[in-house]
Amino acid sequence: MYRTKTIAFVLLAATFALGACAQAVPLTPVPLVPATIPPAAAAAGGLDCAPNCTYSDLVVGFLQTGSEGGWRAANTASFKETADQLGLNLKFYDSQNDLANQVAGFRQFIQDPDVNVIILAALETTGWEDVLKEAQDAGKIVVLEDRRIDAPENLYATYIGSDFAEEGRKAADEMCKLLEGSETKVVWELVGNVGSSAAKDRGQGFREGMGACGIEITNSQTGNWSATEGKAVTEAWLRESKDVDGIFAQNDEMGLGAIEALKEAGLVPGKDVQVLSVDATAGAFKSMLAGDLGVTVECNPLLAPQVYEAALKAANGEELPKWVPSQEGVFRASDPNLQSIADGRKY
Repeated sequence: MYRTKTIAFVLLAATFALGACAQAVPLTPVPLVPATIPPAAAAAGGLDCAPNCTYSDLVVGFLQTGSEGGWRAANTASFKETADQLGLNLKFYDSQNDLANQVAGFRQFIQDPDVNVIILAALETTGWEDVLKEAQDAGKIVVLEDRRIDAPENLYATYIGSDFAEEGRKAADEMCKLLEGSETKVVWELVGNVGSSAAKDRGQGFREGMGACGIEITNSQTGNWSATEGKAVTEAWLRESKDVDGIFAQNDEMGLGAIEALKEAGLVPGKDVQVLSVDATAGAFKSMLAGDLGVTVECNPLLAPQVYEAALKAANGEELPKWVPSQEGVFRASDPNLQSIADGRKY
C-alpha cells in the first residue's frame, strides 16, 4: 500500500514538473517524432508518411530572393510549374531582395503547421544558423537551391545548384580567348550582390583563372544583378577612362547594361571592348546574335525538378549528398549553330 502511494506521488510530481516546463517552452516547440516513423527515417528528418511519402504529401515553402531579371523569373516559373505538374502544395514567398524579409519569411514557414519542407534561395551566405536550428527543431526539412550558405551541413538536407567558382573559372578561360592577340588585357568586373555565394565564388573563380593570360582587373564594383545598375557603374567608369579591353559581368543583366553604356560612349561592344556574362538567358542570346556579347556562361535556373525530387527523398528518410550539381555549358557568339540553340532555349 505504501509503495502504491509513493508511485502515485512521484507521478503527480512529474506531471506538475512537466506542466511548469511547458510554460517555458518557446513558441515553436520541438515536436515529438511520431511512433510510425521508422528509426532511419526519423534520423534523416523523414516525415510521418515515410518511407512511402509522395509529392502530394509535401507542403513546400519556397523562399525566393526576389526579382533579378530573366534568370530569376525562369527559376520562379520552374518551381511553380513543376509544383502543379507533380501535385504538391507550394507556398511561395518573395523576399524582395531584402535579407530581413527573407529571414522573417523563413520563420513564418517554420511556424506554419502545414509546411513540412522549406526551400531556400539565400540572399546572403551568412546569418542562417539560428533559423536553420529552429527549422530542425520544428521537424522541417530544408533544401538549399541556387545559393550556398555558410552553415553546418547537418542543418539542411542538401544543396542543389551550380558550381559558381567553376563558372568564374570558365569565364576567365573564355575572356582569355576573347582577348587573345590584344596587347593589353584590362578587364572591368561587374559584381552581383556582394554577400551572395554566386558573387563571391564567381569572382574567386575568375581570379583563379585570369592569370593564365595576364588579365588585370582595374575596376570591380557591384551592380546588384541589375541592368540599370550595371549600366550606371559602367558609365561612371567610362567617364574616368576608356582604357578597357573586356568587361566581366557576373550575370547577363549587368552585362546588357554595360553594353548599353559602351554604345552610348561611342565604343563598339564585341570589337572595341569584349563583354562576357553569366547565366545564358534569352537576352544574352539575343545580344550574342547581334554581335554585342561575346560569351555567356550558363547557370541553369530550371532546378525545380531536381529540388523537389531531393525533398521527396528526404521526406522518406533517405540520406542525400550535400551537393547535387546542375548541368551547365558555355555559349559563344562565334558558334555557327547559335540561332538554333537560342530557338530551343526555355528561358
